[in-house]
Amino acid sequence: MKTTRLFASAFLGLALLASCSDDDDGGQPNEEEVITNVTLEFVNINDANDTVTIESIDPDGDDGPTVPTQNVSGPFTAGATYTATVDLFNSIENEDITEEVTVDEPDEHFFIYAINGLDMTFSRSANDVVRPDGNNLGFRTTWVANTASTGSITLQLFHESESVDDTNEFGTQTGGSTDVNIIFTGVSIQ
Repeated sequence: MKTTRLFASAFLGLALLASCSDDDDGGQPNEEEVITNVTLEFVNINDANDTVTIESIDPDGDDGPTVPTQNVSGPFTAGATYTATVDLFNSIENEDITEEVTVDEPDEHFFIYAINGLDMTFSRSANDVVRPDGNNLGFRTTWVANTASTGSITLQLFHESESVDDTNEFGTQTGGSTDVNIIFTGVSIQ
């Protein structure tokens, strides 16, 4: 009887060890990025000295108690066309997140934009990062500042969406989670 129990215990122990082995197949989901600084830099295609930078700084990340601050460097010039890129940074870990999103994991991310109150048109640039599914990521964009106005620009970065679609330019998506959801206020065209 003792031999049977000893044999059963040994067999159970081996089974537990086998079931707890390392799983190196990458089966765990990729966690959301911690992003503390989000910057959009707009450069006038006809005058490189005409730049507008809008940024949001949240020193302790999205889940921390600190309220983010926003900076808008100046107005857009009416009638001008700007190219824009997004810069993402994690100041907590001193890590540039932009390359992770645009080079390492574009298939897991998607930018969505909205314009409210501003007379601007928007498109994803021809040299934007193309995701494996054929949709443009929204990292490089083109903006036309039409007439004088004031309003806001919304930037969202989604992580592991079930589906994305860039056919309406601003972008749509379903499922996933949000890495960035910022409304930049006080943006103006003069």
